[in-house]
Amino acid sequence: MHMCTAAALLEPDFTQPSLDYHSLMKLTKIITRDSPEDIGNMYRRMCFNVFAHNRDDYSKNFTYLYDENKEKWCLSPAYDLTYSSTYYGEHTTTVDGNGSDPGMKELIKVGTKAGMSRNKCRELAEEIQECVNQMLGKYRI
Repeated sequence: MHMCTAAALLEPDFTQPSLDYHSLMKLTKIITRDSPEDIGNMYRRMCFNVFAHNRDDYSKNFTYLYDENKEKWCLSPAYDLTYSSTYYGEHTTTVDGNGSDPGMKELIKVGTKAGMSRNKCRELAEEIQECVNQMLGKYRI
């Protein structure tokens, strides 16, 4: 199975915070041929990383797989999702330029710029926030 990370495709300095979710959403649109499912999944991943405090969201943690039957690339299943503060105390991939405390405003801006409706962005973000709070709330600091 062919796979390629965002780090390999974009060549950012993955040892330093150097990527924004705007770039990941754009890459996802391009490589998956504007697949609504993959774009939505990248948006969900961003929301999860924000609400679950996974700040180790660097470019090697986003992968695309080639589906030979469909002859197209798709976003891989999510992996390496864990509570993390990183060395810098900020997200390695910023959310609309905000690495320290991104919230709903930034999440919605990234989603709408990628072509998602504002209502859909808010709905997905709130759904993920509620799920994270329900499932991980007792572990939050």
